Amino acid sequence: MAEDEEELTVDDLEDELPPEETEEEVVPSDNSSDPEWGATIVVNNTTYAVSLFWQPLQDTNDPYPEVRETVENVMEGADLFCLRSGTSPQYGIGNSAEGHKAGMPSAAAAVAEVFQDKSSSVAVFEVDEGWWFIAVRNDLILSEEDILYLNEEDAKRAFFAMMAVPDWGRKIAPASWEIEGTEEIDLWKILKNPGMSKLMHISKSGSKTKLIAIGAGLLVLFVGYKLLSGIFFPEKKPVVRPLTPLPFTQEEEAPPQQEEVIVHPWEHLVVTEALLNRCQAAAMQMKTIVVPGWEMGNISCTASGLSTAWTMKWGNLGFFKRAFEEYNINGLDYVVDDSGKAAVVSLAIGEIPVRSQAPKMRLYEIREELTNIFQAINMPISLREEQRAVQLNDANGLAVSPNAPRPRVYSKITFSFASELPMEDWLNVFNKFPALEILNLQLNPQNNIWTYEGQIYEPSI
Repeated sequence: MAEDEEELTVDDLEDELPPEETEEEVVPSDNSSDPEWGATIVVNNTTYAVSLFWQPLQDTNDPYPEVRETVENVMEGADLFCLRSGTSPQYGIGNSAEGHKAGMPSAAAAVAEVFQDKSSSVAVFEVDEGWWFIAVRNDLILSEEDILYLNEEDAKRAFFAMMAVPDWGRKIAPASWEIEGTEEIDLWKILKNPGMSKLMHISKSGSKTKLIAIGAGLLVLFVGYKLLSGIFFPEKKPVVRPLTPLPFTQEEEAPPQQEEVIVHPWEHLVVTEALLNRCQAAAMQMKTIVVPGWEMGNISCTASGLSTAWTMKWGNLGFFKRAFEEYNINGLDYVVDDSGKAAVVSLAIGEIPVRSQAPKMRLYEIREELTNIFQAINMPISLREEQRAVQLNDANGLAVSPNAPRPRVYSKITFSFASELPMEDWLNVFNKFPALEILNLQLNPQNNIWTYEGQIYEPSI
């Protein structure tokens, strides 16, 4: 930017900005209608399931409760799921009504295994059925980023939106798109093994049918036995004796009906300023650590703490262990992988306070305001409208009965952007949006650029 031009900063955005004309970018236009998508692709004579809804798996020993809860709250009618094992277990949900079938392998899980050398990858593969889009972030398949688009423009739009998020280790797109920084990879060459992640039925209806049939058979036998017994061995007439009056007992009062307690998600939001300050201080502390022969990756920080991956370039594991023993930082811990050439380091940041703040802006108002702010400073931002289902609880914090109304669904906008501006400047922007919460902060230690990921709720209807 020339010296005689006035450079806008985030602080200048406190006042309303006048409308101004900007150059039109060559990106796919937005379309309010839902894009068309498919459910399967065929690669190397194997039919793969795509367009699954992915979620992290907490209990690997018994995944069914988590899967059923997601189906009831978010994916009504879905009847299939698959599991993805590894360092970040997940489950993907499919629907036979959309074309998925039990036994189909998941293409996303298979490709994520191939891409394990880099924790984050975003890709579009041109296949016979359309354009398959997948995004893997920090070894997790993003919940709604495993989609087979039938329209090329829809696939481009999804890819450009994800490109706004920095620090992708791998970016794949068709060569015909001519996007700088991407490469084209032949899916047929890398997807040769379907893997172990295959769709299965959520409910074991077959077992239930067998139990019902067995019960019916036993009932028939019992009735037949009673009839034959009555014919050949008639029962003696019972002797009638007067009944002794029962003592008077006071009828117990019915327990009071459980009262539904609605806890809105914005009633326990992480305090933004506290999270920013703790993460920034912990990241600066982490950057002071120097290990000969080892390189530190991006630093990620949430309300749960700070973490980063280290990779050995030369030397040995002893260098790493001795260095961390010497630093002796309170709350510092690490886990080394089986190869001894990589480690994940974590640093506790203490308990982050929470706050309650009711939302006041509709989704379209939030989108317009954020778009105006970032266009004014010529910075990209990724915006996405999502819904979150919240189960109603009773006064004791327990789930209400199965016959209770369906969970409330809350609408929100998730955002992601990268900036080298001071965190204090962005705090002024965040404070303009009620019910805003920062979910994740990521620092690139090479260029000191922070990536901010968060969400903003709109009032419930």
